[in-house]
Amino acid sequence: MIKIVELEASSYADVPTRFEAGTPAIGEAIALGAALDFLNNIGMEPIFQHERELTDYALGRLAEVPGITIFGPPAGAPDRGGAVSFTLDGVHPHDVASILDGEGVAVRAGHHCTQPLHRVLDVPATARASFYLYNMFDEVDRLAVGLEKAYHMFNG
Repeated sequence: MIKIVELEASSYADVPTRFEAGTPAIGEAIALGAALDFLNNIGMEPIFQHERELTDYALGRLAEVPGITIFGPPAGAPDRGGAVSFTLDGVHPHDVASILDGEGVAVRAGHHCTQPLHRVLDVPATARASFYLYNMFDEVDRLAVGLEKAYHMFNG
């Protein structure tokens, strides 16, 4: 990014080189290749099927949790992905996330970069669980049990 460095002054390279300081992301490029090999060895269709089955299972399990409101398309909908956003009556999503963290379950809480949608839905925030290839059905069960615990902690 620099042509010449002196004690009193420096001269910079031309654009775009002047903005490309440091070592190129070689490790990241190698890791991307390994990740693509991993996914291609499994196959995208089996990955999609696992995500679909796990998400459908999660939607069914979470529907059993008292006080839960699930946002998004229903189970089996063609546009339903592996992210499930929800609220729990009487429990702020940040409290939900903290309680679940104590149970070894990771979710995200907040606006999820969708504040206009949250305003339309009239909810201050949501919690979101995301399911993918590396998740298992027992983890969904732990999520549901943790949500039931959170609900009863705040609602008696």
